[in-house]
Amino acid sequence: MKNLVKYSLLLVLFFTFKTANSIDVYYKLASFNIPKSGPFIETHITIAGQSVQYKAVKGGFQSAVNVSIIITDATNNIVHAKKYNLNGPIFNDTTNIPAFIDAQRYPLSNGTYTIEITVNDINKKQEPFKLIQVFKVSYGSYPIQASSIQLLENYKKTTTPSMLSKSGYDLVPYNINYYPESQSKIAFYFETYNTDTFFGKGKTLIYKYFIENNDNLKAVEPFSAFKKLVTAPVNPLLAQIDITSLPSGNYNLVIEIRDEKNIIQLQEKVFFQRKNTLVPQTYVSGNYVINSIEQYFNNVKSADTLKIYVECLWPISDMIERERQVNQTLSKDTAVLRNYLVKYWKDRAADSVNPMKLWMEYLKSVNEVAVLFKCGKQKGYYTDRGRVYLQYGKPNQRTVQTTDQNTYPYEIWQYYRITDKTNGQFFTNRKFLFVNKSIADDCYKLEHSDMKGEVNNTRWRYEVMKRQMDGIHNPDSDSPGTSNTQMDDLFNNPR
Repeated sequence: MKNLVKYSLLLVLFFTFKTANSIDVYYKLASFNIPKSGPFIETHITIAGQSVQYKAVKGGFQSAVNVSIIITDATNNIVHAKKYNLNGPIFNDTTNIPAFIDAQRYPLSNGTYTIEITVNDINKKQEPFKLIQVFKVSYGSYPIQASSIQLLENYKKTTTPSMLSKSGYDLVPYNINYYPESQSKIAFYFETYNTDTFFGKGKTLIYKYFIENNDNLKAVEPFSAFKKLVTAPVNPLLAQIDITSLPSGNYNLVIEIRDEKNIIQLQEKVFFQRKNTLVPQTYVSGNYVINSIEQYFNNVKSADTLKIYVECLWPISDMIERERQVNQTLSKDTAVLRNYLVKYWKDRAADSVNPMKLWMEYLKSVNEVAVLFKCGKQKGYYTDRGRVYLQYGKPNQRTVQTTDQNTYPYEIWQYYRITDKTNGQFFTNRKFLFVNKSIADDCYKLEHSDMKGEVNNTRWRYEVMKRQMDGIHNPDSDSPGTSNTQMDDLFNNPR
């Protein structure tokens, strides 16, 4: 199930746009299938204990939140709605307030859905956590298909079945794609479907799972293992990899399904970050340890990959640099491309910062927009949202509106302090408005901004409105009449 796996990949890059006073919530959505019964999704939520108010209860102190979940189908009909209170564990040490988790299951038929989640602090009036996500469910009886990869905090054999139980184990979700040095393993659960139909009954199925470097997609040794199974309607995989000696960096957990001839038939992966100060700070690239910007690009053998590395610099480059980059990408000479990239990052770093560190930080952002803002076949860094994200950084506020019947889906980004990476100029309180008029895809166009050098359209409301066209032919009119929408309020007061 490719689409939903991609959504689960972004979930920690993902939906962390929040204000300083809002509840800190980590959220993931995962999908699974039960042959002959149908698919279902799971919502996994972690509430950061320090971000909510606690109160005195019998035995100590306790936090509590109210959770609202609404799932609508492609025609905006509500298929599931649930509102409930979630209590945290009782604790005594108020300097170390524990986090608490929640998991819910919802059966769904194949289709496109929108989930809206709101989390409110019961004990304190503060900004709630709000999220709207579009996702797809698509399972069938053939060919081979897979669930989402569910990262786990821990697991144990089931004694009393609960919402956390699968395949005879209680699985506690790990909702953060970040592994500090206190975490010595990456544990996960995964299911493959229809292997008995696809490979044949009684055949051998091989799960190979490993960690790869996210920068060049090379496996990092020795972080790999495999497991042999017999084909079945459902083949679960519950496993873990020791990451004690894995250095800091950006990685993917990769799961491959191979046939008895060891040929890859399906591959799924999920992104994660590792911080490990116990291991020397280096950059791992496949089997190599990278210590310099020259060594990094010398290890990249593919001219196509080098061209992508040059292309992705466009959002942070000035006009002269962009012209040079166009000329560079026309070259098939890997040495020329490497020399350009090395010089670009050394010039950008000057004497103030390590060019390798600067490049790795930027590459991380490029990988983020590749997941968050891809539009059809267009690469994330060429989309309007991706370009703005790379050029100015992550917004302080991101308002997503997809449910207003009078408007196209739109987003409002607000920056409290903003630096243009193409020229170093600094500004305060700038906004960007993106509109998706195709709806069927995820392609948003920048229609208006008050940032210097960006499109400034005083008639941007006409671009957002679907049907209300009164006054569109009047050049003196800036508004088509927006009393039945939230867009003016959301633009003036993003949240």
